[in-house]
Amino acid sequence: MFRGDNSHSLSYEQQAKFIQDRISSVEKNFGELCVGFGDYTRKTARLRDMGDELSKIIKEYANNEIVNKSLSAGLDNLSITLTAVEEYRNCEVQRLEAKVIGELCQYESICKHAREELKHTMNVREKEMSRKKVLDKAKERQPFNRQQVTYAESELLKASAEMSRTAKGLSEQTEFFERRKLQQLKTLLSDFVMIEMTFHAKAMELLSVAYQQIADINEKADLENFKRKLRSPEKQVSTGISVRSSSLASLLNQQSPLKDEDSMRMGKLRSPENNNLSNKARSSSLAALMNHSSSKEEDTSDSDGSTDHSTSEETESR
Repeated sequence: MFRGDNSHSLSYEQQAKFIQDRISSVEKNFGELCVGFGDYTRKTARLRDMGDELSKIIKEYANNEIVNKSLSAGLDNLSITLTAVEEYRNCEVQRLEAKVIGELCQYESICKHAREELKHTMNVREKEMSRKKVLDKAKERQPFNRQQVTYAESELLKASAEMSRTAKGLSEQTEFFERRKLQQLKTLLSDFVMIEMTFHAKAMELLSVAYQQIADINEKADLENFKRKLRSPEKQVSTGISVRSSSLASLLNQQSPLKDEDSMRMGKLRSPENNNLSNKARSSSLAALMNHSSSKEEDTSDSDGSTDHSTSEETESR
């Protein structure tokens, strides 16, 4: 870099122009990447919030359903599963913000620093050229004034030595800038793909559970219950939910397929202080929902027994 004595190398000005173009290119492209990933993350965060709202609506429907007990149980379990999906989506948002957008945002200051280094080198180069002009004028106008010529020569030597040190430093800085750009871009793109793969794998696992929960809704039993309610509307049908699906609990308790390192990162990123994108409080925790489901199971078992007993009395009277 900046090897002016080599006839096969680029001139100082050409080399400086090349470095300037590289810095400008990185600044432009990384800026556009930062904007693109930022928009993607914000839309994902909005989708997470909409998923929380949908889960809440389904939960309210389950609580208000007093006739179709199987439907009520299915809706309640579906709400829990969708809440778990949005928890993983929230983790996806936080990891994108920390591992992708955060790295891209740093390049504004990195490019600014590289441009300042290049400007400093060119100032030193101009100083060297001005010292050379002074020496040439001294030799031309006062060739026999050895004191002035010697002084001009010493000043030129100092400027040349400073230029040599500065050019060497700039060469090392420029190479480091290019190497770091390649390594960090490769890393953050790999992180982006891994974050997306992790989320979609967990989402597929949970949505498979949700599909089974929907399939477990017994429409025939709910219809029979509706007919009984229609024949004796004064009898209050239990509002409890019958049998809960334990598939979600077992799924959440089983060993995560993530590596330990990714699990630790995920745990850190789900902490409240790292959530900079969410503008409202997260929905109830998964543990609270699971505890609520367990308490309803006990109420359901009691209510089911009383309902069956009253039904048998009605049959005997008829």
